[in-house]
Amino acid sequence: MTELELTYSPYRLILRTAIETSRGKISERKGFVISLKSENGKTGIGDAAPFPEFGSESYEETEEALNKMELKINLDLSDLRKSLKYTLRNYEAFPALRHGMEQALLNLICNEKNSPLSELLRLQLKDKIFVNAVIGFLSAEETYLRVKDLTAKGFNTIKIKVGRPKFEEDLEILKAVRDAAGTDIKVRVDVNGKWDLESAIKNLKQLEDLGIEYAEQPANSIEDFIEIKKETSISLAADESIRNYISAKAFILRNAADVIVLKPMLIGGLVPALEIIELAEKNKVIPVVTSSFESAIGRANLVFAAASVKADIAHGLAVSGYYEQDIANDKFPIVSGKISI
Repeated sequence: MTELELTYSPYRLILRTAIETSRGKISERKGFVISLKSENGKTGIGDAAPFPEFGSESYEETEEALNKMELKINLDLSDLRKSLKYTLRNYEAFPALRHGMEQALLNLICNEKNSPLSELLRLQLKDKIFVNAVIGFLSAEETYLRVKDLTAKGFNTIKIKVGRPKFEEDLEILKAVRDAAGTDIKVRVDVNGKWDLESAIKNLKQLEDLGIEYAEQPANSIEDFIEIKKETSISLAADESIRNYISAKAFILRNAADVIVLKPMLIGGLVPALEIIELAEKNKVIPVVTSSFESAIGRANLVFAAASVKADIAHGLAVSGYYEQDIANDKFPIVSGKISI
């Protein structure tokens, strides 16, 4: 596999209802479907969905890089991970593009060799994974009803977006969530880095009696995470702070977070995610794989990463129901809060 033909097509996904977070509303996602064709006619596809608001390159930067790309690739299948890293070494500053290229290459190799991805990457996968549902900024009454609906559909983990201008509103919402969910449902909160150190400590102390599974991105700096951990019994998860192996390694080795949230689209693909998962598990930090609201094509990559995680924890992959129409069929539909592999 040396000479490859690259084509791409843009896509736009519209959410049925915008998700409001402390960073603003998410109402649409745009990206590119990358197609690679080999000399013998086999093809592979991948998803590159930039999300500059959350740390990736811009849509325009991705397209410009695609137009300039020249492909002459020689991959070593005996050490595919290392070979992919070397091949895509010039795109570390373009994580969404790197994700799409890596996925397309892996998909092409699977089709060329007629081999499953787990075999190519030597992965041991679970046969099912749990997923969490997400609720954005809604009123207490709307949130209560939404939690009731989601738990009736089989979700046993709910993530609530918090970080409103007045924490009292967040607290009211979370009390409504716990009232609706009862004690058997896991509840995690996502601050999206909205709080400063003082607010994070003060607010989390007020949430300790609500049985919060973990607080995601309560602040931004690793130093703040370390200080917050000293002051609260609630486990902490790093998300926006994790955008490559180096930042993940710092959080893991300094014990700054109990959970590392991995978004393959924002860290450059499946292989970087697998490297972080392995480092985290070696150091008793739990990895959680989460969607960046990419297409069904890109979400397939996330499922493989999540299924490789050893811990029985819910991953953030339940986003397909948000779209008016996706660009492809979902290969891994969610049934009763689970995905079967």
